[in-house]
Amino acid sequence: MSETLEKLFSLINSAEPPSGLLEKILARLAKERQLSLRKRLVVFSAFTALSAVAIFLSIKTAQTRAGESGFWQFFSLLFSDFATIKIYWQNFALSLLETLPVTSLIMVLAAILIFLESLKSLFKNIKLALIQYNH
Repeated sequence: MSETLEKLFSLINSAEPPSGLLEKILARLAKERQLSLRKRLVVFSAFTALSAVAIFLSIKTAQTRAGESGFWQFFSLLFSDFATIKIYWQNFALSLLETLPVTSLIMVLAAILIFLESLKSLFKNIKLALIQYNH
């Protein structure tokens, strides 16, 4: 049995990989890294653009909802009738909060958060691309 094992191990040790295999593998890995980086750049560029559009649309929606709920009329009282507001400030604050379009404001904040996160990721990938380009 030891002869067959020795023969088997001698066959394993004699097998050599083809020349240039390591270089081919490293080149393929570098190409895959570049492709992956390009894909990430495209995806985060699209996310950044779409979230910028979403910010403007959600702000427009929030303005419309604030107008429909009467928020701007209550808010304008701060500048036109401040003496009365000083007297009834608690009722005024509650009225202002009741007419505030909270859902629309949450949409605006979510769009801003998505925009900032995608912008951060986009800049990170641009930095990686520039580092890779310089080497």
